[in-house]
Amino acid sequence: MVIDRLQRWMNSLSRSQRKLWQLLSLAGFFFCVALAIYALALFLHNSPPPKPPAKPAVASISAAAPVAKLGNKNCGSASGGPTDNPVAAKYGNDYSWTDEIKWDCVYNITDFRVNTDIERFNAARDAAAANGGGVVYFPAGEYNFEDNIYLKNGVVLRGDNPNVADAKSSGYAPRSRLVFPKYEPRLMGNGTPNDTAFKKIYTENPSGDSNIGLVNLDINRAAIWIVGAPEGGQHQNLVVFGIRSNNVAAPDAQVPDVSFQDGWMRYSDRFATNIKLNGMANILVANNRLNDAVTDSYEQPGYKVKTADGKSVLTYREGNKVPFSYTDHYGIVVNRSKSGGFALAATREVEPALFRRGIVIRDNWIYHTMRSAIHAAGDGLVIEGNQITDNPRKQAWAHPTGLKEPRGAATFENRAIDWSGANVRIVGNQYQVYRHQIMSSHYLSTDGEGILIQECCGGTLVQGAEVANNQGNSYIGFYKVRDLENVKITGNSLLENVANSDLIFVVADTNNAPYGMKNVLIENNQVNGSILVKGTAGGSGNVVRNNRGNNSGAIMVSCHVNVSGNTGFAVPPCQ
Repeated sequence: MVIDRLQRWMNSLSRSQRKLWQLLSLAGFFFCVALAIYALALFLHNSPPPKPPAKPAVASISAAAPVAKLGNKNCGSASGGPTDNPVAAKYGNDYSWTDEIKWDCVYNITDFRVNTDIERFNAARDAAAANGGGVVYFPAGEYNFEDNIYLKNGVVLRGDNPNVADAKSSGYAPRSRLVFPKYEPRLMGNGTPNDTAFKKIYTENPSGDSNIGLVNLDINRAAIWIVGAPEGGQHQNLVVFGIRSNNVAAPDAQVPDVSFQDGWMRYSDRFATNIKLNGMANILVANNRLNDAVTDSYEQPGYKVKTADGKSVLTYREGNKVPFSYTDHYGIVVNRSKSGGFALAATREVEPALFRRGIVIRDNWIYHTMRSAIHAAGDGLVIEGNQITDNPRKQAWAHPTGLKEPRGAATFENRAIDWSGANVRIVGNQYQVYRHQIMSSHYLSTDGEGILIQECCGGTLVQGAEVANNQGNSYIGFYKVRDLENVKITGNSLLENVANSDLIFVVADTNNAPYGMKNVLIENNQVNGSILVKGTAGGSGNVVRNNRGNNSGAIMVSCHVNVSGNTGFAVPPCQ
């Protein structure tokens, strides 16, 4: 009945009215279909999800990384990377402790899909640490970090194998580059905040983390700073190998002194260091290249210092007189840092931190313009095959503190190698070191040592040392080192003398008392200057023989020293 009425009503409509009604009916139909689809979607969205399958029992990879098909291994990420021991590839079995590093567990940073390079690094590092250690691998390319980064126990950072393997070659340039923020100076107001740059690579627990390090990386604007407690820690097995390091610095905390300096002024901290490490045993710093491409040093026109008498303030209009320098600091420091300093003429009983075993610094290329290129201590310490360079035209218009003008007696501790410990071998190094001209005077800074051990400042008693086959332009010094024993200084070539000192300087006497020496041999050296061997308290077995001079110096010794077979020296009577 209803249908018949509807049909008669439709027949009564005009053609245009019927067509409009049909369109409205069709639109209503599609609206109902859409409403039904929407209701179904809501139902499915609010239903509980299916229970996920259990995680596979392979490597505990970060959720940001794909799970690797690892075969029989239980570590690493999908893409992996090189798995060889790069130290063994260069040095064979000389450093077998490096086999404790899990070189074959490789976590490729590109497998960790998060927003920034520092987040990717943290994810890869955490995955490695959770599996007992391994390598975070950076394929060739550039990686940018906004802040400090931290290693963890058992984790090594590794880059792609460089095309040129020898870091002493001018072509050495690792293909994996870690880049940290550049300090952009603003020479007005309070200047640019220091925390915008001057970053470091640390480890999370420096007194406990072991089997850690960095390999085959070009690191720009970040120091490597793995410094735990000098005593009582468990940290050992540290490797820094194949690193290129540039634009490392730190601002001195005492500058500006706002009582007379402007807030924007900065001064490079002389205690900054490219690579600073300590550990209880086994540290290898090898085949690294430091400060060969420094770009960030900048001039500071208007820098202020106090006069030497402290009564007036000088303003240097020339910006190059007190620049902020990225090379006025240490190069490599190993086991020579301790809060409050070390005891004078230390022994292993008093300062055990200066007598750790397994410390090796070799085959590095270092450019620096202040402090020591290599500063290290150890029992059995080896410093071998390093090449050290310096700027021969240095001029100082500020004291090393950056607060006053320098005097002629100022020391900037320009030094190639500063060492301490026992049973030490310093062999086959080449070094250049230069002193600062003090302002526009004829005075030079009181430093310029070549290879030095001294009584103070982390120095030790010496029982066993070999200094052999080194070439340099400044002296080899045992400076006020009491009771020397078993020392060999042989085969060195010292053809220049920037320090105007005796080129081989071995003195056991200190400022406080005379001391002696035993079994000191100085033999077969080429010395274009003088040799001094002095131990007023006496001794035995001490010999200076078969050395060659150029008739510009003398051999001066205490009377218990036997002198024979030397040529090209004056030999005054013993004393």
